[in-house]
Amino acid sequence: MENIIETLKKSNNEGTESPYWLILDPAQNMACDVYQLAAQITGVFFCRKDAEDHLSSRRHAFSDRAIVFCHSGYWSAKYKLLCRKLKV
Repeated sequence: MENIIETLKKSNNEGTESPYWLILDPAQNMACDVYQLAAQITGVFFCRKDAEDHLSSRRHAFSDRAIVFCHSGYWSAKYKLLCRKLKV
């Protein structure tokens, strides 16, 4: 837990409140199947560097289109409260 707290405190929030990062690896979906969609998402990471390091070290497991993407946990009341309590 201390590691997560320290990582969140040091991470760049990229202009969003309560940030978290995912690796998105888009596949062409004409019909959205929830299991196929879930398979295209890796994470959650608490800073961009951790996500980029994971993508780099396991690049063979992802397509060329995989990217690291920052999301906001603002609409998750509990995550937003946690980030505010941690002052991140």
